[in-house]
Amino acid sequence: MHRLHPGFGQFRWVVLLLAVAVILPTVGLLWFMNKVVKSERLVVRQRLTTFYRGRLSEVTGKVGDQWAQACRQLERKPSIHPYRLFVAAVGQGGYDGLLVYDDTGQRLYPVLSTDAGTLARPSEDFRDIWEIEFINQQYERAAEMYEERARISDDHGRLAAYIGKCRSLAKAGRTDQAIAECKLRAAFSPLAETGDSRCLALIANARLLLLSWIQDNAAYTSLYEETFRKLLAMLYNPNGAGFALPADENLFIARKVLEIGDRTGLLTRNSDLLRGTSLKRLIQVEEQSIRFAEQSPTIEKFDDWQGDRLQPLILGEEPLYGLSHRAGRGTCMALVSRARLTRLLAEYAASFQDANVDYRILDEAGKVVAGVGETAREPCAAGAVGPHFPGWTIQLFFKGGDVFERAASEQIAIYTWTGMLFIVLILVSGAVAAKGIGHQIRLNKLKNDFIATVTHELKTPLASMRVLVDTLLEGNYRDQSQVTEYLQLVSRENERLSRLIDNFLTFSRMERNKQAFQMRPVSPVSIAHAAAEAVKTKLGRGHCCFATQIPDQLPEIRADHDALVTVLVNLLDNAYKYSCDEKRITLSVTGGAGGVRFAVADNGLGIPRRALKKIFERFYQVDRSLSRRAEGCGLGLSIAKFIVDAHQGTITVESKPGQGSTFTVTIPTTASA
Repeated sequence: MHRLHPGFGQFRWVVLLLAVAVILPTVGLLWFMNKVVKSERLVVRQRLTTFYRGRLSEVTGKVGDQWAQACRQLERKPSIHPYRLFVAAVGQGGYDGLLVYDDTGQRLYPVLSTDAGTLARPSEDFRDIWEIEFINQQYERAAEMYEERARISDDHGRLAAYIGKCRSLAKAGRTDQAIAECKLRAAFSPLAETGDSRCLALIANARLLLLSWIQDNAAYTSLYEETFRKLLAMLYNPNGAGFALPADENLFIARKVLEIGDRTGLLTRNSDLLRGTSLKRLIQVEEQSIRFAEQSPTIEKFDDWQGDRLQPLILGEEPLYGLSHRAGRGTCMALVSRARLTRLLAEYAASFQDANVDYRILDEAGKVVAGVGETAREPCAAGAVGPHFPGWTIQLFFKGGDVFERAASEQIAIYTWTGMLFIVLILVSGAVAAKGIGHQIRLNKLKNDFIATVTHELKTPLASMRVLVDTLLEGNYRDQSQVTEYLQLVSRENERLSRLIDNFLTFSRMERNKQAFQMRPVSPVSIAHAAAEAVKTKLGRGHCCFATQIPDQLPEIRADHDALVTVLVNLLDNAYKYSCDEKRITLSVTGGAGGVRFAVADNGLGIPRRALKKIFERFYQVDRSLSRRAEGCGLGLSIAKFIVDAHQGTITVESKPGQGSTFTVTIPTTASA
């Protein structure tokens, strides 16, 4: 009856184990991933909606904090001049207009020339001199009269008289004298630090006149730059006595300075005087502030305004919003343009804008202030902009259906790659387990083969010896020569059995790493002769030609004498077993730079190329059947390699099927070791 190979049943269980431990979990994981992918889009929509609602609340809180900080920049302290507050509100707060009132309701900025009741120009006392200068054009006479009037006037009148005299001298062609008089008595007057607003207005006009007279004169370049810097320093800045130019006079002078500065480049070189704010921007805001003041002459007009909340205004063509901030000792009424609000709000709302959503901010009238225009999409989240923007709302819109597909695809990709990773891990684990089980099966088979081989190898010599001994005991022999022959056969079988047992014991010690070698300097010649002597009897009978090529002198090697003899005996025994009927075996020993080489050559069966790399493995045999022609259990070459490796040597083989084999053992000499 045909019997199945014993490994077949074991591999069948391996396949069943893989089906249960690998295939079923993989199929279950794929089913679960399919269910997750189908529901992920709904989960993504809900997750995105919740996320952006939270972001909406967070960002609107930031907008409120930023706006409260901007409002605090409008707080007025008694020690701060309104002009300084104005510059800070324009430069740092970004406001587009400003009115400043004290705690009694009096407007501190902008103060106009008409608010003081007296224009910052010469009084009626100069009417007669003007007639001589402008109508009669008697410039010399006018200059003398201005000089006489300067002696009897107050500071304001004296400045006006000096300016009139210098103007008349310039018209009379005495420009150099006019320049000197204007610089000394008007443009560079000490009243620039101590005079009131009317005096400051006259000094500013004197400096403009001086610039017009010397602008094209290279001799006065230094004076031109100095005068321009002094004039620029007067703008939006109080003097040492706390007085400043009236707002309308300041605006007039600022326009002239901007024109001169752009033409000459002096504005760029003296920009430090503006404290980091553009002069053009200051002019625009001051124009708006004056227009705002003219339409709102008293503070009572703002009584119904809620503090720090925007109020829509109509002031010119551009939409504006008003803001009332009451703090400290006074009230500030600020103007904010829609462009400013758009920049402020867009800076924060832009944190919403990404690949998934758009935003839109609407004012109290439902007009779009920032973000996308009209859209038919329903907002996914909406909320108030903040307490400072009454009636203002912010809305978020998903950009389209592909948003959820894109967001879900990202999550699905994560699930997919995670699932694939687990599947790969399962498959790899299954492969490792299968490999381990297969290795164990092969090991079990190898052990079974080893036991069968050992049994066969031990049984054969024992059976032979038993037959021979029984024959002798029964007296079934012809004469004494036959007895001697039988005893020699028993001796050979005993030697064979001893070698087998020695190999098994050596292999056992190798497995336990307990094989010890007695290393000492020895002669390779003695090792070769000992090995040849050990196999002389076996290789000397029958049709076997055994030859040795051993020199008389060779360098010593550091080795275990008996261990290397064992290596050579194993190689010679293999050469005998695997050779043909006409055996030719050679043992040669040579010396060289690489060490001493022991070579065993035969004319035997040879070794196939595919088996050359495996013949030194334990229990490996080219012919694995028990009926092979040569006895052995596949341990000889593995033991030989173990011993050679312990001597830090090498063992190699050259062989071709049908042409014999040559095994070479190389051991380093003591000189090269």
